[in-house]
Amino acid sequence: MYIIRGNLNIVPRFKKAVVTIGNFDGVHRGHQAIFSRLQSLSHAHGGAPRVVITFEPHPRRFLGTDQSMARITRLGVKVRRLAEAGVDAVFILRFNRDLATLSAEEFVQRHLVQGLGVREVLVGENFRFGSGGEGNLETLRQLGAQHGFGVHEEPLMRVGDTVISSSMIRAAVMRGDLEQAGVMLGRPFEMEGRVIAGARRGRTLGFPTANIPVRNMLHPPLGAWIVQGWVAGIWRKGVANLGINPTFSLEWVNLETHLLDFSGDLYRQWLRVEFLKFIRPEQKFSNLEALQRRIARDVQEAKRYFSSTG
Repeated sequence: MYIIRGNLNIVPRFKKAVVTIGNFDGVHRGHQAIFSRLQSLSHAHGGAPRVVITFEPHPRRFLGTDQSMARITRLGVKVRRLAEAGVDAVFILRFNRDLATLSAEEFVQRHLVQGLGVREVLVGENFRFGSGGEGNLETLRQLGAQHGFGVHEEPLMRVGDTVISSSMIRAAVMRGDLEQAGVMLGRPFEMEGRVIAGARRGRTLGFPTANIPVRNMLHPPLGAWIVQGWVAGIWRKGVANLGINPTFSLEWVNLETHLLDFSGDLYRQWLRVEFLKFIRPEQKFSNLEALQRRIARDVQEAKRYFSSTG
């Protein structure tokens, strides 16, 4: 898959594309339905390139409407998920003051007409664009008729009475309802990142951990969890602490994962962690011995869980 940053970097083979526009945080089932339909539009135009236009940083964070908003997926993970969905190119627009103040008509003229020369545009039924969200689906249809491209609407997807959205997924994860989050995502909720060097306290305690920084990322309630970690193409059983580790007063939330029956070095490797069961809230211990005993109990609970689930 090709990554495009800015109109000047658009290569000719991605002109006359079928396009969808959005943040696509989480790449959930509603998004996946859009990408599937984009494939159909591509076939209708003889295999026209499928291009996703997305924004970085998230507009809500840039505009200050929700500075605390946690991201479901890092940009690199989102790009990987888009590639898995069969997208040919991702057009990443830097969301800055210039983009934020473009009118709906200016956005279409600059990026859809002059930039990509689009054939078709597919968006969700609640799509808004342009300065202050002035444009909606009807605005886009009018501009499409004016500039010669088709506009298509994808209905919102629901689970029961709940509309699938990135906001609803965030709410489910934050309250610890990972089953509901997984239903909306279309896959289990995971956190992932590159393993960084830690203080090696886990190794000193007899439980070495692979540490991932998760600042500004969506996470479930803080505490100890039974997990499985995907590393080097294998799912491995484990136990993890998600939090600031109050015994040592870390500044930011970290994910520290101890993989059972594993002794390799994971430094700088990419680790995906799936949360299976909550064990306990994060605690502050009076000394290292008390912490060591509690971790040992967590590990035993994880082993019992895996024995019972096969």
